This record gives sequence, structure tokens and C-alpha cells, in this order.
Amino acid sequence: MGRQYTGSAGKITNGQIGVFATYFSARGHAFVDRALYLPKDRTSNRERLKQAHAPDDVVLATKPALASMMIERSLEAGVRFRWVAADSVYGVGDVERTLRRAGVGYVLGVRGNHWFGSWATNPLIAGEAKDIAANLPEQDWHRLSAGHGTKGERLYDWAYLPHADLDAEEFDCPIAEP
Repeated sequence: MGRQYTGSAGKITNGQIGVFATYFSARGHAFVDRALYLPKDRTSNRERLKQAHAPDDVVLATKPALASMMIERSLEAGVRFRWVAADSVYGVGDVERTLRRAGVGYVLGVRGNHWFGSWATNPLIAGEAKDIAANLPEQDWHRLSAGHGTKGERLYDWAYLPHADLDAEEFDCPIAEP
């Protein structure tokens, strides 16, 4: 428990942050893994961790690192899944690499200033996400619902670009960045 940004409140408030893995299929859904995110001021205070009865091996781990560990544990346990979805906190780095190397599909959010290089796609797609999005024709966009939220229906605009269609071995190739 501590003051930190929580997405559900949309501000800094007292709370705990959890990272959760859920499994959805036509037959139902269930939580399959979870981890408590502990910020640096918590993990660096060994006495406080001891008082909270935290395991001795607790160390600082980012939310994306926790998510990557969950994906790896699920794969090792034989959980079969075809794709993963996550917001921009998890959208680049550890999670994407873990999924690509495992051959698992994904839909991951990125921040507007995230740089995309091009892997010789035709047409060439490169630049910041916000600029690429701004230059897409209107007919490429599709408004989809992510369900009902506390403030009404959660609508998002989506566009598909073939830029990310790479095999795992292609993903590890270097790309040109600015």
C-alpha cells in the first residue's frame, strides 16, 4: 500500500498495483496468474518487507518484467494461447520480445512518441506512432468497443499496418533508428 499512480483512479492515490494474467475463450474466462507490483521504495526497505511477511527473494521488478515472467510461466505450464493484449505500459520491450520469441501473437499499445523503424515493408513505414497514425487514410480506421467502463462505453480507434508481421528470427535483426 502506498501513494502511486493507479489507472483505475486515473491519479496518484493510496493503493496497491497488481499485474494479472487472464485467459479468455469461447467457454469462459479465468485468472491464471498474478503478481503484486512493489515500487522501489518498498523493495529497497528489507526491514519493511520482513514486517510485511514478504518472501526473502522479493526484488524490484517492473510491471513489464512481471508480465513477461507470467507469460513464460504460462508457456512452461502448457497453457495454450494464441495472442496477448496489453496497454502501453507493457507495449514495448520485455513483453513484446517474450511474445515474439515464443511465437505468440499480440496487440500491445504504445505511446504516441514510440519510434517504429521499418523492416523493408512496402510501403516503408517508419516514424513516431502519432505521426504514422495521423497520416493514415480515414478509411483505414475502425472504431471498436472494449466494453462498458465506469464512464460508459470504452471506444477505441484501430488501424492495422503490416509493419509488425515478422517472424521471430526477423524480430532480432537490427533496424535503423533516428
